[in-house]
Amino acid sequence: MKTVESVNKTRSHHGIALVWPIVLASAAVLGVVGGFVLAKVLKPDTTQYVVDEDAYVIDIETTMKKYQAAKSKGDYSSLSAPEMINIGFELFGQEESNYSMGVGFTQAAMVKQVITARTAKEGNRYFEESNSSGLVNLYDRMFQEGDNTTLYWGDNPDYASHTPETITNEQYKEKMGRYVSVGLSYIVSEKTLLQGSSPSGDPPTGIYEENGGYRVEVELDPKTSTARYQKQMQSISNLKNRPTFDWVHLTVTLDKDLNLVRMKSHERYFATTSAGVGSSCTGELTNVYFHVPMPGGYPNPGSVLEAFPKSL
Repeated sequence: MKTVESVNKTRSHHGIALVWPIVLASAAVLGVVGGFVLAKVLKPDTTQYVVDEDAYVIDIETTMKKYQAAKSKGDYSSLSAPEMINIGFELFGQEESNYSMGVGFTQAAMVKQVITARTAKEGNRYFEESNSSGLVNLYDRMFQEGDNTTLYWGDNPDYASHTPETITNEQYKEKMGRYVSVGLSYIVSEKTLLQGSSPSGDPPTGIYEENGGYRVEVELDPKTSTARYQKQMQSISNLKNRPTFDWVHLTVTLDKDLNLVRMKSHERYFATTSAGVGSSCTGELTNVYFHVPMPGGYPNPGSVLEAFPKSL
């Protein structure tokens, strides 16, 4: 059986050995899971940006008070797009039980990798699964309970056969940029919005009433919004450096009370393996959020869960 360390070494080796080397980043978000395929051999000079994350995060306590006041009036016009997104994730995190599912892809040149993800919460227990299938297959599950997080990282869907590694929640956060219990990998605030342009080509930042609820669009600054997400990508894929982003766009659907319904992430970034092989990659991931317990109950490492659809 493989340890997490040996799996990471295997992932790096795959990135070197294949004609189209592949490196995968598992994400997000709850979530968001990212991934990427390296399709050309380069030895780039990569500029690393050091971001003080605390300077950019939203004050969620103040934001939730603002939400409660707006809700009591039945009028959310005082809330900004970043505030609405953070409120949706905070409300989801406050629920006793819930789950989510995500499906997407990453592509570089002619190589495409399928990405799937899911999360579950039951009381103070949190579960996350991140998979990537294609030329390289990665299957990871993480469980947070109490002060610790246990990882089951491997290259096949027999998760129970993966050698577990248990670390503290703080060690996991340092490694991955966030706790398993935190659903949003990106830093979304007024300070991380990209001002004056929309390089992704998606709709401009704004709040749009739709189907009795809201569709919230945000074009994010590719440096400041990804400070936590980059840690996750580097750790999962054993990258030489943290990946650098060209653009990031989120489309978040909320119901009339600002509960999460769906989120789509759309991004482009450049990543480099430990051997100096790199490429630009484009990815999309759609997550759907369910405000009920996961069918079949809270999972364990070997649980066979609901099959992922081809799209969401």
